[in-house]
Amino acid sequence: MSITLNPYLMLLVFITFMFLIYVLNQWLFKPMFAFMNARDNAIARDLSNAQSHKEQTQHIDDEIAQTLALARKEAAQILETATKEAKHAYEQNINAKKAENDKKLALFKQELQEQKAQLSNELREQLPIFRNSLSAKLHQI
Repeated sequence: MSITLNPYLMLLVFITFMFLIYVLNQWLFKPMFAFMNARDNAIARDLSNAQSHKEQTQHIDDEIAQTLALARKEAAQILETATKEAKHAYEQNINAKKAENDKKLALFKQELQEQKAQLSNELREQLPIFRNSLSAKLHQI
């Protein structure tokens, strides 16, 4: 048995090989390349959407930060205003109590002066009686 080249067989193998490449190209490679291109396009679209969403998220984060800063500023102003109002009310209350106490003190001092004057008058009126009783006690001794 010898190995010889058979041109008909080589032509048949070549035609079969070309037919197989054509069939594989039509049924396997073209759908596979179409799928890979579609997948690449979907990945690119998803990356673009992700970048867009990232920018939107950054914009929303910036708005949130601005809103929080504004809210903190407003809260500080409200707190400052409330503190000032409370201090003012407290000072008014203190001043009212001081005025009331000053009036009471003045009334008390006036009453004391009146009682002192009255006591002084009573003692002056009873001074001769005390002198007489004192001198009577001294004579008894």
